[in-house]
Amino acid sequence: MSKAVVGQHKNAAIAHYYLANALMQLSKTNAALDEYERCYSLAPFSSFSGYCRMMLLRHGRKPDENSETKAAGKPSEKSATPASATAPRAGTEMPLPAAADKSINDEEVKQLKGRLPRLVAITKETPLALDVMADSVYVRSAYVGEAELRKSRAFDRLEQSRQNLKRAESVTHSFVPSVKSFGETDEEFRSRRAKAEETVSSLLEPFKENLNEAEKVFQSESSLLDNCINARNGYGYQ
Repeated sequence: MSKAVVGQHKNAAIAHYYLANALMQLSKTNAALDEYERCYSLAPFSSFSGYCRMMLLRHGRKPDENSETKAAGKPSEKSATPASATAPRAGTEMPLPAAADKSINDEEVKQLKGRLPRLVAITKETPLALDVMADSVYVRSAYVGEAELRKSRAFDRLEQSRQNLKRAESVTHSFVPSVKSFGETDEEFRSRRAKAEETVSSLLEPFKENLNEAEKVFQSESSLLDNCINARNGYGYQ
């Protein structure tokens, strides 16, 4: 497999991904991290980039700061070690490497939160729309201009909330794994994926609530403007 990633599959991110998993199973951590870096550099928005990023962060590396030269760089010292240096002696049993810890930790979630956009401050205009609509026809008929401005501001906040939710979904998308890691069982993968989905859902919930609140305010301001226009038309203004 190591020959494949320096040959015709040198620029195939998936090849580096599987090689990294294999090296991790052999406890060749540094060599595996080099391959995770190359994989992430080649395909930072792929379905398996989230797992690569997670492994790098877990071992103190920052994938966002990788250079192109490192992505296509030399093999690590561990990966270049001759097979004879690591081969077990005759008559000895080679211990099975421990599976890499794939659980989600607080540091990874903290890193993910740091990449999310800020929530939009949903401002409630004063006087409240319901209070204006409860006022006299004369007051409402003279309030059309201000109601138009209020609706415009509410629309801007609504659009910003929508964009923020889309951006948050884009940022968290790669956090949910779509392929199994090397040596991972189906049950382990399903459990890891379920935990990642739960984490992403909790991170997106504030953005969904923010959008819902922005929609309510916009509907309220739209109703206010319609009410004021009707009052003006009924009061004799054209």
